[in-house]
Order: sequence, then C-alpha cells, then structure tokens
Amino acid sequence: MVTFTVKVTRPASNKLLKAVSIDVAGTTNAQKTPSFGDDDKSLSQEFQLEPGNNYTITVTGPGYLRTQAQNVTVSDAGETTIALKSVWFSLHTDQDRDGKIENGDDTPAAINGLSPAAITFGVDGVGAIIPVNCNRDGNNTAIAYSDCQDDKINSDEDLLTGLSRLKIIKHSAGEAADVDATWVIKLSVEATGVENPAEQHVRIFSKAGTDATELISPQKGKTATLNAANINPNLVLPLEMIRFAGKDFESGTVKITLSVIQPEYAGPDTPSYTFTEQVVAARWIANHHLHQVTKLLVVSDDDNVDFIEGLKTAVANEPKLPSDKSYQIMESDQKQVPIPYLDTNKWALEEPSDDVSPATDQWMRDTIFSGYSSWPGTAGDVKTQTTFIKMHRERYLQNWVFRDLLSKDFAVYYPAAGSGDAVNSANSGGNFEVTPPIKKTGGNTYPLGRIYYGHSAKNRLGANSTLRKSRHKIDDNTRSFIKAQTLQSPIELDTDWLAVGHVDEMMTFLPYPGGGENKKWKLLVASPKKAYDLMTDKRAENVIFGGAKVLQRPKWDTDHFNYTALKLHKTVVSCSINDLLGTGNAPLRAPNGYVYTYDRLKDWNVGGVEKAIGDNIDILKNEFDLEDDDIVRVPVIFYPSDHVSGGHAYVLPSTDKVDNTKSRRNGFNIFPGRGEGFKCGALTADMPNMFVGNTQLYIPKPYGPWIDTSDEATSFDLFEKYLKDEIAKFNGALSCNFIDDWDDYHACDGEIHCGTNEIRQPSQTDEKWWAI
Repeated sequence: MVTFTVKVTRPASNKLLKAVSIDVAGTTNAQKTPSFGDDDKSLSQEFQLEPGNNYTITVTGPGYLRTQAQNVTVSDAGETTIALKSVWFSLHTDQDRDGKIENGDDTPAAINGLSPAAITFGVDGVGAIIPVNCNRDGNNTAIAYSDCQDDKINSDEDLLTGLSRLKIIKHSAGEAADVDATWVIKLSVEATGVENPAEQHVRIFSKAGTDATELISPQKGKTATLNAANINPNLVLPLEMIRFAGKDFESGTVKITLSVIQPEYAGPDTPSYTFTEQVVAARWIANHHLHQVTKLLVVSDDDNVDFIEGLKTAVANEPKLPSDKSYQIMESDQKQVPIPYLDTNKWALEEPSDDVSPATDQWMRDTIFSGYSSWPGTAGDVKTQTTFIKMHRERYLQNWVFRDLLSKDFAVYYPAAGSGDAVNSANSGGNFEVTPPIKKTGGNTYPLGRIYYGHSAKNRLGANSTLRKSRHKIDDNTRSFIKAQTLQSPIELDTDWLAVGHVDEMMTFLPYPGGGENKKWKLLVASPKKAYDLMTDKRAENVIFGGAKVLQRPKWDTDHFNYTALKLHKTVVSCSINDLLGTGNAPLRAPNGYVYTYDRLKDWNVGGVEKAIGDNIDILKNEFDLEDDDIVRVPVIFYPSDHVSGGHAYVLPSTDKVDNTKSRRNGFNIFPGRGEGFKCGALTADMPNMFVGNTQLYIPKPYGPWIDTSDEATSFDLFEKYLKDEIAKFNGALSCNFIDDWDDYHACDGEIHCGTNEIRQPSQTDEKWWAI
C-alpha cells in the first residue's frame, strides 16, 4: 500500500459550498468526504492504495459538477489534482423590506439553514412581508372571488401591486458548464409548528406575467419541480398570501425551501443542499378615529332620505382634503351572492341563508370592519390597500359587499367564511372598535391603538360563574384573526348587559389635539347618572323646567313649538322631566310583562346601568393609561329591553343586587345582564353611538329635555347642549351635528354609527407598520 494524495481545487469565489465526496475506484476502492475551510481554495486528501495505473477518481459535492479523472497512476507519494466546476442555486426574498430583492437580499444566506431565523418587526426588523391579495384587480374573477381565490395573475396591475416576489439565482464559478441533466430542483412550502399545511396559505406562480400558472397552491400542493434551464441567470416568481394570520395559521408565517437533488452525490431522493426563507403575511390593521376619513358609506333606500340629507349637511362642513374627499352613498339592492371559502384544497361556496334574501338591512357598520393592509411594494414604495373585514353576520347587505364593494380599490376578507361558527349579534362590526394610540405606564405602547370588543363575561368570570347568561359570544375565527395580527392587542369588554350587545352603544373615542403623547383623544361614555343629574339640576334651577318635554320632536310654528310624540316598539314614550324624576308608571312594560314606575327605572339606571358601564371603564383603566379627566360622560337613559332568564331564579347573591336591602323587584334590583334581570336598550338616543369625522361629529339627536324659552333661537335640548359645551372644550377641533335618526335607526335598536361606515387614510408612519 502506498500513500496517494488527491488535491481538489474550487473556484475562489465559492465559499458557501464546502463538502465534497472523493471516490477512488481501481485495484483498491475508497471513499472519503472532506470539506473545504471557509477561505480554502483547495484541499488535499490522502488515501492508502495499492499501486496501479487504472484508477478512476470521481469528485462530487453539493453545487459542484461531477468531475472525474480516469486512468490515474497511483504510486508512492503520488498526487493528482482535480479542479471542480461550480453551478448552484440560491433562494432569496425581500428580507430587508425595501420592495426589491437586491442590496444584500441577493447575497446567499447560510446553506441548509433558515433565513431569517425569526420574523421580527421594528426599525431593525427582518423577513419578507407578503400581501394577502384580497382585492379584485382586472374584474376577471368570478363574482365574490378575490384575486387570491383564483389560479391567475389577474392583470398587470395585480402583478405590480398585489403580489410580492421571490428570486432563484443561478451561480456559476470556474469553467463554464451546463447543469447536470440528472439534477432536480424543487420548491416547497412548510408550515410553522402544528398549523394547517402551508399550501393552504400561500400561492406561488411560475413567472411574472398574466399567463403564469400555479406552482404551489391549495390545488397544486406544497411542492413544485422547476426546470433548471429557466433559471438563467435567475428566475423571479410572484407570490401572494391566501390568508391573513388567524385560526390554524396563528403565526402568519410560511417557510419556502429550494432543494437541489444531485443523485450522484446524495441519491435520487435526498437534497444535496437547501435554502429556506421564512416569510410572513402582511398584517391587517383596523382604523382608529385619528386616521383621516376620505369616504363615508351609508345604505340608501326610500326610508332614510332625510337621514342622508342630514349626513350631507355635516359632510359639507368637513375640510377638503388634497385629494378632494368625496361623499358616497352605497346602494344595497343586489341579488344573493354565494361566498367562496377554502375547503382544504379546493374552493367551495357558502350558500346564502334565508336572512340574506331581499330585506331591509341598513346596518352598514355591522356588516364590515374598516381597516387596511400594507406591505413593501415592488417599486420600492409602500403599498396600502383599503381592506374591509366581512363580519360573521348573514344579512342582506353582504350581497353588496361581495358584488360591489369588493373591487380593485377595496379589498374584502372574511375570516369566518365556511367555518360553521355560530352567527349572533356579537359578531357584528358595531361590536368592534379601536382606541387611538395608547400606552400603559410600565408596560407596552400601542402606536396603532388597540381593538376592543364585547364578548361574554363568562370568559373572564370563569366557567363555573353563574353571574351571566349571554349570547354575546364572538365567533372563534374572527377572534383568532384579530389576535393573530398582534399589532392591536384586543381588549375584551362586557356587553352582556346590552340587548344588542355592541361596544359602540356605550363608548367612543374622539380626537383631542390638546392631549399629551399617546393621549391625543378623549373617551366618551354613556352615563345615565349624568342624564338624571342634569334633569335634577335643571328643575332645581326653576320648577317650570320640570315640565320640559322629553322624547318629543319639537318644531317651531310662528310663535310657539309644536311637538310630535316619539315611539319605541309602537308605544309612545314621550314624557317630561317631572315624569322621569317622579313615581308614576312608565309607558313601556318590562320584558317580563311587569309594569314599572319611573323611580324604579331611575334607580335601575343610576345604580345598575351606570355600574355596568363603570365596570368596563375599569377594564380599560387596567389595560392602558386612562384617568377620569380623559373621560366625558354623556347623558343617556336606558330601558329594560330583554329579560335574562335562568341564572339565580329568586335567590340572588348580594353582588348581583343594585341595593342589598331590597328584593329583586321583578328584575329592577338586579344588575343588568345578570340572571333574572334585564338587558338594556337606549331610551333617549345614544349619543356616543356617533360617527366621528375629521372635524365633524355626526351625533344622533337624543330628544332629551327640550328647554322651551318661547323663542326658537334660544330654546335647546338639555342633553345636546351639555355635549356641545363639552366638545367646545376641545379647542375648536370638533363641531357637533345633531342628526335625527330616530325612525330609521334608533327605533330599530341602532344609531348613526351603526348605520354608517368609512374609508380612512392612515398616516405614512402607520402605513409602514413593520418599522414602528
């Protein structure tokens, strides 16, 4: 046996590919697998061989062409040199989020590794952000389908604005050579952890053109084989996310792997090397009231002509934006639309229920949740897409959402489509609102605000609690979706005490330019106590004001006011301050049939409803910096709307009673929402349930006590005046517009906020959320 050395050289430019296999065949057979050092241009490997002149030496390795020396003579202390040629492929995404795969993105990451190791956000955040392409460019998908729900690149605009890119680069070093014909190049996707298969979340196309076909998708599967001849010197592949982060896709991340199989090195089924890039779905962000309104949405029908005229008057007072904001009325008279959803690996259709048949549905807010999604654009800019979340609510207006609203300009995403989750009032958009930017001293800052919603208090009080009986439970898919966006960590409030059960019935945030950092806002909350205090003080000022008419529509007639009595549920509810502060019978009956008096209504409002609202304020105070000085309490009187059956029967713990010294009083001594008590509706119009514009507030006329001075100019609504005076303290930033919505909305258990929606323009900082 003699010592024989095989020297292997590699191109100087290749430092990533290190492993080689040296096979010696002849009188003696041997194999060794040395590796180059980081900066080595060559390596030497000794073999103990029988002398001879008919040896064949073959060198293979990841990214190296098979190189062979034949008829090699082996002698003592002999040496032969084999020069390798390198052809290899690498995978790249827009890790630095500048919209382009260059300036470092095209430098190969560590071979056989994951890059980046983790998706991060902030100034130094890394990881490509991929759009959820849920608008409708080109208008060439089927009705109700968004661009990410078909197998096409739908137009040049879709390619430019709705998809991201990945790039596969071919690297050649040494003497030019073609790729070995036996090599196989594969692209595949993998989920994070135990989430649903990755191909359900992402689609990758074959090329950047409208004639592209799918490589990876729910229908095509998780792996595609590529033609190496098409990668010369690189191949750019468009990709889109099919889903936002949410249920069974909590991370929002997908791993994309490029695998190169060299049969001569590792066998026909084992990759010789891989590159894996981790990418993340763009986030959806809900608009808050500091974002600028650019469009107001409202259903138009024959019943709300006067209401819309009131909106138009307020809109006319808004300052014009540079792009000249427009006011738009959305028609809702549409045919039924089946809604597509992904059923494992195919698109299925959810057929409309009977509730989606033609019927009055004026609740624009409850149908959709206004927000946006943004990501690094392929032109190096930031691409922002107005994106509405379709709430899990089956009513007629959803036909308009999928037939008309879904378009090139407006995207729609439906987290709960096809889920089988229960449909109930809590799922409606009026139950989802957003704080402006806030912070918690000693805790987190939320520059995009936080979403807050009402959900069954059973969650907080524990499974064994008997304090609540509620149908106000948001569907799992929508809650999972909101939580998974991570940027606006949700706050769960208690709306069990409300009949409709929406957070917009008890509070809203208003812009307040005079506030400090992360406090450019005031919180408006409904307050029965404020309503009764105002009336008590006004009557004390002069007993004549005790006769002030409440819940009546005043109209000036030459030298006096005429009044029209208002109704709720076909019952006249008009009264006076003296009535509301007295002991006579109220006109409405309790839901359990009980005839109640005005003093019991007052005690229940001030002792019960006020506490239910106060409990929610305490939740907010625990979640972020909120002081009493940040709160404006707005006069609203509530009435018992629904009866809560079950629970405690006739035996109540003291914590459920308004007054521990009194009996249950047929439900009026029980806190709203608790067993054997009542859920609430607004008796006077619910002023916090308003639309917040840029400088204008669109407020439901409360029809509170009308202070008649026998002069049209000086007479006023006591509740309106109080709110107007409070808003005047905002340094002139906002103006009040009181709009009559009684017949069209209030009498149907809603208000202006419930019946409107909006498109808002986020700030440039908020658009680039990943860098905050």
